[in-house]
Amino acid sequence: MKILQVNELVRKQLRESGISKLMKSLESCEWVVLEEIDNRIVGAAGIGGLFHVSGIQIMPEFQGKGIGKKLQSAVIDESKRRGYSYITMFNDPKNKPSANLHDSLGYVRIFRIHYSQNFVSDVKAIVFRKRGKIIINLLRIFNTKIGIFFLGCLLKVFRFAFPNIILYNEDNPPKPNIKWILQNFEKV
Repeated sequence: MKILQVNELVRKQLRESGISKLMKSLESCEWVVLEEIDNRIVGAAGIGGLFHVSGIQIMPEFQGKGIGKKLQSAVIDESKRRGYSYITMFNDPKNKPSANLHDSLGYVRIFRIHYSQNFVSDVKAIVFRKRGKIIINLLRIFNTKIGIFFLGCLLKVFRFAFPNIILYNEDNPPKPNIKWILQNFEKV
């Protein structure tokens, strides 16, 4: 396992391995943890964005073998070592293996957002320090109907900034539908 600052060389390695085709957001991380087998990247996890968002991807043929837990545990440990107050992650609630993994490591759901009919995300976090607790408590405003309306408006206006804010730089970022967001609001 390697922990690397993301630069052009690391981005090239992620592309050549094929893992960033599955999750391009890894290329926007500040740093990544890589798991290799026979000099091939089989899993990667990292942190990036304004809200210290954790992203993780395991090559399909290596899923279910404990690599995700190993990588995500290393991300948590490295985040603590680097002095982060908190880290966050976004999880499709239909992705049960990912939800179970993150829950088992101590991530707590803050709110759920239904961006559109086909895009739902649980926002989860782990707090390491007092400052992180303050920030996460502020994010809990989005667990109210007025808060989720405000977030929907912000996401619609600042959609272009997704890579810097929430570590989302996939080819087709979700287009927030404010009416849908409000109609499908779920308090957690």
